[in-house]
Amino acid sequence: MSDYMFNLESHLTAPQNAVLAAVQSGAAEANLSLYLTGGALRDMFGGFPIRDLDFSVEGPALKLARDVAKKTGAVIVSTDEHRKSAELRFSSGVVCEISMARQEKFSKPGGKPQVTAATIHDDLRRRDFTMNAIALSLNRASRGLMIDPTNGVSDLEHKEIRAITNYTLYDDPVRL
Repeated sequence: MSDYMFNLESHLTAPQNAVLAAVQSGAAEANLSLYLTGGALRDMFGGFPIRDLDFSVEGPALKLARDVAKKTGAVIVSTDEHRKSAELRFSSGVVCEISMARQEKFSKPGGKPQVTAATIHDDLRRRDFTMNAIALSLNRASRGLMIDPTNGVSDLEHKEIRAITNYTLYDDPVRL
């Protein structure tokens, strides 16, 4: 186990660790590549309590969410069929999101994006800010491998907020 996994598990509460294990187990059973992404890693590297558990899956995320909910008794609070994501609430009160790793193309600013399945690397490169474009592998062969294609950890260390592309605010002006 890498130091990143130790650091993550040290920052999670017991109920959050149980959710992590349940989602990880569901993905392994379905033979899907699973990554913890976004806010959890940003908060962990920033030294803050982890509030968000966001998982990205290379494959059918909604099916994984339904399988995890069925197995654990979690409730699916909401789904986004367009972006292939679901939010689950567990009996412990922990909420997590399971999303398909995806690419988004905007035909016009503020418009609805065209969504296609992608690899985790493509998913991270399409995100808004570098500090949200960090992933931690939860797969058996690469558990604990950090993926940081936009150098978000360095930006966090330097307390910088940096957009990934010049189009971040143009494509999705609600970020302003």
